[in-house]
Amino acid sequence: MSAVTVATLNLFHQIGRWDERSPLLLDQLTALRPDIIGLQEVNLATDQGMTLCRLANDRLTGGSPYRIYHMARPERGAHLDALAVMSRLPVEAHEGLDYLLHEDVAQRLRLRLKDGATVDFYNTHLYYPPEGTEERVTEANRLLAWVDTWQGAAATVVVGDFNAYPQEPTVALMKGRFTSAHEAAHGREPERTWPTPVNTFDPAPPGCLDYVFVDGARVLKAGLAFDTPHAEDDSLFPSDHLGVMAELDVG
Repeated sequence: MSAVTVATLNLFHQIGRWDERSPLLLDQLTALRPDIIGLQEVNLATDQGMTLCRLANDRLTGGSPYRIYHMARPERGAHLDALAVMSRLPVEAHEGLDYLLHEDVAQRLRLRLKDGATVDFYNTHLYYPPEGTEERVTEANRLLAWVDTWQGAAATVVVGDFNAYPQEPTVALMKGRFTSAHEAAHGREPERTWPTPVNTFDPAPPGCLDYVFVDGARVLKAGLAFDTPHAEDDSLFPSDHLGVMAELDVG
């Protein structure tokens, strides 16, 4: 059996006081040291993901360094709103899925653990705004159909910003196939993963939008991540989202 730490975080591009919050993000990333993290809203034009990966590797000693794998959105959002996965585990395959809806995409990687078992890791960002329930259900169904096309891994993990509150049908659809790591550890989803004070302009209701879904692994620990404000400024967080992490036992 292998213990694997996974996480997810929406980076909020490079807006919302990025120059101030990026050191805070880096501090909390290197303290957590997840084996795999899915990132959303990554700015390709400024090499945001590559820079974060390089700076994290400069700080870490021992173990394997991170490598980053990007998946751009099509058309207008390609350079501003990409997905990325940072992994310290060997990657055997990397693919993308275009939902063919609102330029939204998903990505997946097959990862090899030290004991030889494999984990399939999916990262996605579903449709916004809150009233787009039907579109999110359509995307979630396409995601689940895509999951079915890969077989043979010991465990499957799906993370991301689902833009769906826990009571929505999108979340129910995912929980029909997967265990929510946070719910397994605490009996409920977080009260909120969005927003933090970094986001000053979006009037959508606060709540839980970010999830780690698991199949084939036992949840050892789960909770919020990237949730600590700056020591001298309680309005400054690593992002406008809080992250979610889980430590998993893959049998």
